[in-house]
Amino acid sequence: MHVRLSAAVSLLVLLIVLLGGGRAEAQAVRVEAGGGWAIPSTEVDVSVEGRDRPAEINPGSGPSGYVAVGLMRRLTDNLSLGVRVRAQQSQLRVGSDDVSPSIDRCVNSCPEGRLRALSLEGQLHLTSVGRIAPYFLVGLGVARTTIDGTRIDAGGTAFQLSETDVTDAGGNVGFGAALRLVRGLSLTAETRVTGSLPGAKDNAVTTFPFTLGLAYHFGGM
Repeated sequence: MHVRLSAAVSLLVLLIVLLGGGRAEAQAVRVEAGGGWAIPSTEVDVSVEGRDRPAEINPGSGPSGYVAVGLMRRLTDNLSLGVRVRAQQSQLRVGSDDVSPSIDRCVNSCPEGRLRALSLEGQLHLTSVGRIAPYFLVGLGVARTTIDGTRIDAGGTAFQLSETDVTDAGGNVGFGAALRLVRGLSLTAETRVTGSLPGAKDNAVTTFPFTLGLAYHFGGM
């Protein structure tokens, strides 16, 4: 609860400065899209038909993509502040070796998983470095973890894994850098923690995405 409150306060401060500061020099609309690779950090307990104990699934890393739109405002010659809405999807890959107790095989195919997240995010950019602007980010929103149900073979007997679908409060925290390519267009690279917040529901997953993206500014930035 303390972590969730701290993140909410940090984002609120960013929003107040961005939306309420009348001394800002310029403002622009920013759109961005990109992708990369996400590493999950959470195991998922999935109930198994005909067994008392659930199966533990350790989802593997997979591709991740995102889109975002928001506002950027230059505060000083050295700082810019942004707020945006960001949607992300990361694949959670599962093989037969990722299921415990160990199984012989997945009968049809191994379960596929996804983490979808939607957040309101604030970013603080340091613009005095030149063409490269490092930034810090924090966001709050909602995260949904799904893992498909499928049949598995354990010791010659087939069992049905139940579907997992968990929606919980979510968030982001991380850092990155934007490289200005031409006027209005930048290449971004970032790493973040995204997914359910500490104290999340059972089977909610957190991931560590590493992404590259292209951002374009419309307006006076």
